[in-house]
Order: sequence, then structure tokens, then C-alpha cells
Amino acid sequence: MYTTIKNKYGEAESYAQPVVSQPIPRDIFMGYVREAVDKMYVRVSVTRNNFRMRTNILEHYLNKYGINEVNPNEQFIKEMWNRLKENGEFEARDYQWGTRKKVPQFTREIINDFFFSKGLVQRKILKDIVCQRYEKFFELTPNSREAVKWYEENGKGVEAKPVYFEDNGDTSNHSMKMIQRITNKDLKPLTKNGKVEHALRFLKAVNKNGFEFITIEDVKKYEEICSQRGVKQKQDYLAHVATFFINIKSKGFIKTNPLSHVSLKMNGGAIKKDFISIEGMEKLRDLSTLDYKNKIDVRDRLFVLLGYDLALRISELLNLEVSNFRKDDDGEWIVTLKHDIQKGYKDEIGMLFLFEETKQLLEYYLKVTRKEFAPTSDFLILSNQRGGKLCADGCATRFKELCQRFGVQTYNGKSPSPHTLRHTFATLNIESIGLGLSLYEMAQRLRHSKVETTRKHYIHNNPYLEKIKIAALRKNNKKKTPNDVLNEMPIADLEHWFSDKLAMDSVTIRHIRDSHKKAFCETPVDKNEVDNRIFIPESDAILRLNSLKIPLLALRKHALKEKAIKQGENGSCRYGNGFHYKESFIEDLIQNWVPVEKLKQKFGKNKDWLYRALKDEKWRTLKIGRMRFVHRLDCV
Repeated sequence: MYTTIKNKYGEAESYAQPVVSQPIPRDIFMGYVREAVDKMYVRVSVTRNNFRMRTNILEHYLNKYGINEVNPNEQFIKEMWNRLKENGEFEARDYQWGTRKKVPQFTREIINDFFFSKGLVQRKILKDIVCQRYEKFFELTPNSREAVKWYEENGKGVEAKPVYFEDNGDTSNHSMKMIQRITNKDLKPLTKNGKVEHALRFLKAVNKNGFEFITIEDVKKYEEICSQRGVKQKQDYLAHVATFFINIKSKGFIKTNPLSHVSLKMNGGAIKKDFISIEGMEKLRDLSTLDYKNKIDVRDRLFVLLGYDLALRISELLNLEVSNFRKDDDGEWIVTLKHDIQKGYKDEIGMLFLFEETKQLLEYYLKVTRKEFAPTSDFLILSNQRGGKLCADGCATRFKELCQRFGVQTYNGKSPSPHTLRHTFATLNIESIGLGLSLYEMAQRLRHSKVETTRKHYIHNNPYLEKIKIAALRKNNKKKTPNDVLNEMPIADLEHWFSDKLAMDSVTIRHIRDSHKKAFCETPVDKNEVDNRIFIPESDAILRLNSLKIPLLALRKHALKEKAIKQGENGSCRYGNGFHYKESFIEDLIQNWVPVEKLKQKFGKNKDWLYRALKDEKWRTLKIGRMRFVHRLDCV
């Protein structure tokens, strides 16, 4: 599934022809516009009403300026924009600029989608920025225009190979030279389009109108311009231009390549990758805050979970189809990433989900929510307007709004983008963090061709790994106290020390041994270094709190808030294990707090009296998750 490139330079000449052979009468033109609105936007009533209002503004505009025959072209749209920007007063109503400015774009969309499909116009109307690109393209020499069109269709990848040769016939002295050659690798249309744009910007920077006029001095001039402007990716830009020049030289569009000395190796910009923090990601993954009745909210949360769980790029995420998802014999979801939607056209791969909430929300979306979008295609993530694929800009906008709603920012305090989810997965789940994936496993999950890419981006500058390393260094360098020495000493050596050094009798030593066994062996506990209070494991805490029936996740979050919990092995409250709780915290819950539900059962019909007591008599209350408790002394 190649990404379609709109308005390629090879199509520029076809847009030189007029949009219509003769102008369209105003009444006929408006009749077609109203028909288009009723047919194209029949699904969503709010959207249809908005477009009907824009239709009325278009009709008022034609009447006000006496346009009896419409010649729909780029000039018509541009004049409409300028006139509506100056004045929005019509006989029927005075429209705000926020409403008026949408009318030119609306008119162009109607002509391109409806008029063109019915054969009422000969070609589509171009955007202003595309017209400017084509105007600059026609300023090139005929040879350069042909070179650009040929590269858009036939451009190949380029590689540099080392070649060793003898100097002046001396077999003992060898020199190496990098030879640039064209490979058989087909480039993506988007990649070829990017290299063409870099080549045209290069021409503009050195003030030339043809590739055949470029010299080595022009290359040096371009490097100086980049240095003056502070362009950090100068080497990458030149590598793109060099790839283009090698291709067109092989076809004979230029005789010599002035960029033959340029290295094809790209630095890839800054190594530092921003990501969402652990706390921010927990907010986005928490399905308890999801409104399942809101189809937009369900869809948005699904593409967040998919992008994070599968570490997808935004193009891969939006090109996923329902047919790419299936269940195996064990009921596990398998996601098939086809080679043509992956960066670099890698081999087709099947991936499993790592988080339960992704499976849960995907099943609900496929069974319920997706049908509410009235899908017109097999794409998984759908747009709300026509049931087609959600565009990249729409995905970015919705994700930005979602993050603002939950107050989520990146680690460096910036607004995250959908691609940030990929960086976040790699940063929060590498080695000793989160899922603890090894470097090789993470490279496989991210589908990196080289493990070095994963190491450079997600280990070299990972602040969480740095914190773990610093904590380990501090622990190793910490001066041991007498208590530390005693804690590390085996119990047999400690008993011998009591007898030999302190001259304790056997009865005292047996008493110490029994106390130690009771505290540290029969019930595993740990002592906090700060307040020396006993911590008990989570399994014991759950048994003691069985009568209160507090959900595990709610208990963990409340204990974390009260600083009465020791973090487990995997970090997060939802998926970690190995937690320990302060014994005094657990005993306080058991002895002093009564669930409101038990009080309701006790008072029976007098529930109103209970609520009045909570409000008027100011009983002490405690909320853990969705459960509410009342202090035992208040309700006796």
C-alpha cells in the first residue's frame, strides 16, 4: 500500500489546461453545489447543516458581486478569499470571518470531489501552495523538468562501497576510495518526493534554474549558506541532493556530478528523543476514565493504546485494516503488519499485544464502536465524517486534545505527538524498566534494522536508566553503619558474636533467635530505614482486609498516596508485583473504618438519615477508589 503522492511534478503539464471549457451559469452551478452537500454529508446532520450555511454564503457572494457565470479555477477561489476577507456584509446577514474563511476551501472541495466525479470539470482545482510549486517548476530548463519527472517514476536507492587500489603500482601500498553506485532498491514515492524537494531547494539557494549548471563552487556556496543560517542537518540535506544527482547522471541528464565527494551517510538529526513520563502514560492507559458511550473517545483511546503497545509509527497505525487482526487457537490477538505499510518495506510480521487493556478495548471497538462510524472502508481507525480512514492531521489534533484533557506532557514539558507513543514505549520498557525488554527484544519490537539504532536512541539518553545507575552507585559508595553490618551478618555468626564478645548466656540468645524467626522468617517483613516500622507483604494485607473487600488497584493507589507502600518489581501500581504495606496502615483500616455499604444494610429504609448524618454531622469519611468509608467512632 504505497502512500499516494498528490500533485507530483510529472502531472504539472496536465494542470495547464482550463478547469472548464466554458463558464457555468450561476443557477446551475448552485444547484450542483446543493446536490453535492445533500449527497456527500448525509451521514452527519450537524456537518450537513454547517455546509448548507457555507452554501448560502457562496450564493450571497455570487449575488453581491454580480457573478452570473462561474468559471471555477484557481483564480476564482483566490478572488473569493480576498473579497470575503475584506467584507462579510450581505443583504441577508453579516457573517463572522471565522465562518467566511471556510467557504473558499469548501467550494474547492465540492468542485474536486463532486463536480470532477460527475465529469462537470476537466480537472481538479489546485491549492495555492501547489500552484506556487508548479510555477517554480516551469521556471526550470526543459532538461531539468524531464529529470525531475523521470526520477519521480524511476528513482532508485544509492549506496557507497569501499574500493581498494594500488598506488603507483606499489603492491605494498593500498588506498581506499568510496564508490557511489545505484542499487536495485525501489524507493517509496514519499521518499522520492522528499529528495526532489531537497534538490529544488538546492537550486533556489544557489540561484540556478537547471541541474546541468551546478558546479562544485555552488556546493560550497550552499554549505556556507547552511552554516550562516545555523542548519544542523546540512549533511543530511546534501546526502539527499547527492542521491538525486547520482540517479539523473546515470540517465544522462547531466554530464558530471558536482556532489560526487558528498558522503551519503546521514546523521539523522538530534539523538535525544522526547517521551511521555510513566505517570502520564498510566493516565492514558487507564480505561476507568473512558466514556464507552462516546465513540470518538473510544476510537482516540484505541489508537493511543495501539500506538504504545505495538510501538507503531503514525503511518503504520492509520493504515491498519480490520483484516490485519485475527485470533489464534489460544484466543490471543495477532496483528499482521504488512511490508508495504512499514518504513523501509520490511518483511511482513505478526505481533502480539503486551498489555491487557489493549485487547479489551480492541474487542469492544470491533464489536460495538466501529459500527457507529458507518464504515465505508476496511481501515480500523475511522474518520467521523465519511467513514473513511482518519487522516494524520486529524489523529495528531485528537491526540493533542486528549493529552490536554488529562494534563499529559512529554518528559521535557512539551506537547506530545502520536509518534511520541513509539518513543515512550521504548523508553519506559527497556532493560530494567517496565516490561524489562532486552536491547535485542526492543529492536525487534521497534522493527529496527540495526540494534545500534535502538541503543543510540533509547539507552544512551534514557533518564530512567540514569536514575537507576546513580542510585546503584550511591548505594555502593554509601558508608556502612553498624546496623548495616549487623543486617548483612549471617545469623549463626551473629549468635557466636553475642556469646563471644558480649558474653550472653544461651537463654538470651535463644530469645533473640525466636524473635528474629517470628519477625523475619514466619511472616516475611521488611523494616523501613526511616521510621523503623514493620512492612508486611501484599498477600497478608489482602487476607487481613478481606472483610472490607477493597479492590487491589484502589488499595495500592491509596497506600501510595499515604506513603504506606513499598514499590514492587515492575514499578506501576496496575501491573507491578512484590508490594509491601505498613502494618500500622492496614490495622488502621481494619479497626477504624466501616464501609458505607454496610451502614446502608444496617439502616435499611433510613438511608436518608445516613446521608444527612454524613453531611450535617460532619462524620469523618475516607474514599478508596469508588468505595466510601465512615470512621467507626462517628457511627457507633
